[in-house]
Amino acid sequence: MSGRAADAGRCGGRFVLHRFNGDEVYRIASADIWVSVAEGSEGPVTLWFEILADSDGARRCEDTADLGMAPSAEVGIELPDVDVDALVGRELVLPGVRSDDEDSCMSLLYYCEHQPLRDNRITVVSRDGDRFWLRWTAVTEDVNYYDGSKPPTRVEIEGAFLFKRASG
Repeated sequence: MSGRAADAGRCGGRFVLHRFNGDEVYRIASADIWVSVAEGSEGPVTLWFEILADSDGARRCEDTADLGMAPSAEVGIELPDVDVDALVGRELVLPGVRSDDEDSCMSLLYYCEHQPLRDNRITVVSRDGDRFWLRWTAVTEDVNYYDGSKPPTRVEIEGAFLFKRASG
């Protein structure tokens, strides 16, 4: 087991929002990977990544400290098929929606509201059994100003994700 994978078992990783006025840093409460297969389908499958930050012990920015929120995120990436044994070393990319008028059910961040995640890059760093150590970066609109008046928030996630079996 790599050093990073060993650390994942102890600390679970981190979920960081790099905002215009500072960084919000959270521990990870839960993080899962699962495969969705359309019933009776021979076509593509969707590899889902879901993560929930822990609101306890979070370091928040001054403008959101009183809200007590903890972010969560999900991304679904359609692939021709998924070989779990071949995930380590792979970078998966999902650009997300490009228009501010659009929403996406395949890449969302939840904070006070849900909003699209863009420029998702998920790198599978290592594996220990059913736990995968991932690095996931993305950008989204600021989590407290939904009017475009602030620079985009950079999302940075690093931690252990538990692989769950296929559903569908």
